[in-house]
This record gives sequence, structure tokens and C-alpha cells, in this order.
Amino acid sequence: MRSSTQLRSFVVLLLVATHSLAQVITPAPVAKRDGDLTIAITNSYGMPLSLSFDNNAGFPALNGAPQPTLLPIDAVTSYAAPSGWAGRINVGKTNHVDNSKIEGSFYGAGNGDIDISYVDGYSVPIICSVGGQVVSGCNKELFDQPCNAPDNMSDMGPDGRPAVCSNGARGSDWGPPSSFFAPCAGAAYTFPKDDGANTGMITSTDISCCVGVLCPASPKQHKRDLPSPKANAPSLKPRSQMHHGRSGVHGHKRHA
Repeated sequence: MRSSTQLRSFVVLLLVATHSLAQVITPAPVAKRDGDLTIAITNSYGMPLSLSFDNNAGFPALNGAPQPTLLPIDAVTSYAAPSGWAGRINVGKTNHVDNSKIEGSFYGAGNGDIDISYVDGYSVPIICSVGGQVVSGCNKELFDQPCNAPDNMSDMGPDGRPAVCSNGARGSDWGPPSSFFAPCAGAAYTFPKDDGANTGMITSTDISCCVGVLCPASPKQHKRDLPSPKANAPSLKPRSQMHHGRSGVHGHKRHA
């Protein structure tokens, strides 16, 4: 017969296992209402990813899975933005404030905007497309090169590689980007006014975003190759009216 100590240990292990399993259940895509902007996210990165979102103050909230949530490998989830929404979805290996971001604003059909921002920092490569055409992002794995000053590397992620490289150029409106972020300049935001990363207003209300190096490449990203991956690497509003970075309200923000 098991002792009470053994029984307690068994119960603890069972609870831990149950909790771990619950964390990798695919978050259900949110139901789209008429007039909403849908942002679908596919995890092609090769490891589970943390997702969370926040909205600009005074703007309607994004609808989606409880946050932060964990998106399993090869899984897809979606968020729905009502008219008037502006904010961002944070994507990374951990729930870090400087994760890569999907930023957007939406003011009704034919009046939306989406971009990928590494202004706060880089965690994973993201590409967003509309109708099969890439509109923003960069699929390069920037951690195939070192994150050095003026940038700042965070702790290691679950894959044994850095979780985040915080961007040293976030306070410099016109950059330039560091050598770490430079391969994605003009394709994703690498400094606050890196406006080549934004295509302007989009007419579709369905946006598809893909995380990983296997996602379609942006024609804007730099063509030069990064160093060979490490062995453990996982296989519409005008921009002048918006603000990037965590100084003040980051993401999309209208200026008076």
C-alpha cells in the first residue's frame, strides 16, 4: 500500500502533467463577426510559441484566445479586430515584452493596416500576407548571428537559443538599424520610421501571418545570406500618423 507521501507525490506529478498538456491545446480560432478584421497566425517555427495581445488605450479590444496562450507547432489560431481597433499581437518563445509584434489598425473594410515590428526587439521571424501576397515581415532567423551592443540579448529560450534581442535603435526615429536587425530593414520595422515595412491601407478583412523561416519571403528583405544556422535551430493609416516602440504607447497610435 502506498504511503501518504507517495500518494501526495503522485497527485503533484499528475497535476503538473495535466497542466502541461493544457498549455499545448490549440487555442480555438475566434468566431468572425460581420465587419471584423481577421488575423490568422500559423506556427511554422518548430516549437510552441507564446501569444499575447494589447490594445491602444481608448480603442476597442481585439478578440481572441485567453492570454498569454501557447500555440503548438503547426497549429493555427486567429484573432478578430472590430472596426476602430488599433494594437498589437506579441509573438515569441516566451512571454517577453520585447517579442516580435504583429501591429495593426482597422477602421472598417478597405481601411486597415498591418505590419511586422521588431522595433522593441526580435524573438521570431514573422510574415503577414493578404490574398497570398506578402505585405510586411521578414522570414530570416536573425539569431543565426550574434545579438551584440547596442542591442541587448535576453535569457535563453526553451530551444537553447536566445529568447529575445532587444532593439538598441528603438529610440532613434530614423535608425540606422544595428547589424543584427539590418537584414530585415525595410521589410519589418527595425526602427520607428522604417516605413518601407508598411504597404499602406489594405482592402481585405482577412490577413494570414506565418511564423518561421519556411514562411514566404518578403521581396523587400535583404538578399544576402546570414551565417549558416546552428545545429539546434528550429527547422492603413499613413506611417507618419503612427508610433512604434515602448516609449509612450507603442504600436499604432494616431497623433493629433
